[in-house]
Amino acid sequence: MARHLLVTNDYPPKTGGIQVYLHELWRRLESGRAVVLTANSHEDAATFDAASDLVVERVASSTLFLPTWRTFRAIESAIERHQPDLVLLDPAWPLGLLGPRLSRPYGVVLHGAEVTIPSRVPLVASSLRHVLRHAAIAICAGSYPEDQARRNAVEDLCPVLRVDPGVDPVRFRPLSPEERRAVRHELGVAPEEFLIVSYSRLVPRKGMDTLIRASARLLGHHPNLRVMIGGAGRDRARLERLVARHDAPVEFLGRVADEQQPRWIAAADLMVMDCRSRWLGLEQEGFGIVFLEAAASGLAQVAGRSGGSDDAVRDGVTGLVLANPRSVGDLESAIESLLLDPERRTDFAEAARAMAEREFTWDRLARVLSFGLAPFDHFSAADTLA
Repeated sequence: MARHLLVTNDYPPKTGGIQVYLHELWRRLESGRAVVLTANSHEDAATFDAASDLVVERVASSTLFLPTWRTFRAIESAIERHQPDLVLLDPAWPLGLLGPRLSRPYGVVLHGAEVTIPSRVPLVASSLRHVLRHAAIAICAGSYPEDQARRNAVEDLCPVLRVDPGVDPVRFRPLSPEERRAVRHELGVAPEEFLIVSYSRLVPRKGMDTLIRASARLLGHHPNLRVMIGGAGRDRARLERLVARHDAPVEFLGRVADEQQPRWIAAADLMVMDCRSRWLGLEQEGFGIVFLEAAASGLAQVAGRSGGSDDAVRDGVTGLVLANPRSVGDLESAIESLLLDPERRTDFAEAARAMAEREFTWDRLARVLSFGLAPFDHFSAADTLA
């Protein structure tokens, strides 16, 4: 009998921040603690599930997202098989609308957008409040989704458990000088070049267009500047045209293989993701796991202020957080200030690595999750946090 059932549309081998968050936390729970019910939306799903320590069940559908009768029956069928004490629904809206109808207590997982956007639409907002009012718990992936939940649910919010996104500091680590030289050689990056890396889905909110414009302006004074952008997405064609128009020193790598990503990041001099808010705040950065991966790799970071990005990047401590992410001039100045001041960059990098090891390891955060869920199952609540 599983202690709880996690129902989500976002689970590996699909890629993305939510997928990483759910997989890295839930796979670290005690054996038999949870079962995952998700969509059969990836050709490598069977191979992935076979290698997983978790029991992962797939619905014969490309999505498990909408609160349909079919989805309801799939969840109830899993409840019958596993007899969980709690069902966790992700996203909280619209999938969470099924929660009050389930035969078991339910909770929700909040990442940001699924609270922010529905809460601005009057009729939808009332349904979201209904979900939060009747849930047994809301697991919030950082301060931003927690703040949004509290703001929108007012006094009706259910108990909240904040579990930040995290990082594996063994997988993401600083390279030795010899390793760094070797990786940069493999990448075709000369020792004297100043390498900026950025990695995300290529969508407007991530601010890659501002980075392209800023790097083009910097190139005249810093001909050794080079930018590598990893990731795929619908904005790539527009960004490639922007690179050509401005003759920017930017290279698109596409999706970087999981085994290559830590070495690629750690071989850089600076990580930049100038994320921004869009649509009057409806679209924001929930947290930014890539910032933690850079931090654990021993890199200073530059981030745009959006949603919870300043949870991951501590302004003036582990990097710089720009109040106006749309300003090309502000980003240009921030990059140049760190390019010209290697001592400050090193201080940021060392503080970032220490922060990642102290606060954001997946192992520590999984213990927070386990302890927070203990009242809802038969596991002992006597487990202590690290």
